[in-house]
Amino acid sequence: MIGMEKINLIVDAGKANLGQISSKLISLGFNVNEIQKEINEKTKEFSGLKVNVTLLLDKENKKYEIKVKAPSVADLVKKELGVELLKISEEDKQKGKTIIGSLTMKQVEKIAKIKAEELGEKDLKKVIRMVISSINTLQGVLIEGKKPKEVLKQLSHLTR
Repeated sequence: MIGMEKINLIVDAGKANLGQISSKLISLGFNVNEIQKEINEKTKEFSGLKVNVTLLLDKENKKYEIKVKAPSVADLVKKELGVELLKISEEDKQKGKTIIGSLTMKQVEKIAKIKAEELGEKDLKKVIRMVISSINTLQGVLIEGKKPKEVLKQLSHLTR
């Protein structure tokens, strides 16, 4: 680990700007544009979200590794629903609105695939259940028009 440096960043997915650390990277002999381009390539699927990126720099050999941590389930749900906040405004509550949006099972599966990769889990059904459990904690988010708890019950009946 001699000559290794670890830099943790939070970047706009697909639009990373390494301006704040570019002078440091240049002084260490790294190509900032190349690193920035690779970060953007690796994070573009999360476009519109903030993403945690770890940059591992081998200062001696001038090699680097980029590790991207997937956004939270809540952030992925926001992206799928096309909303900025997972919250119902007081104004909407007064109008009787109780639902932020409803995800399809296809959208839930898409989120699960992203999280499965991050978790290193091969059993997608297990990750789908984990994602649905997380969605259950988000008030006002439904799956196929049903409460997440109901969907979990249906899934447990199917897998028995």
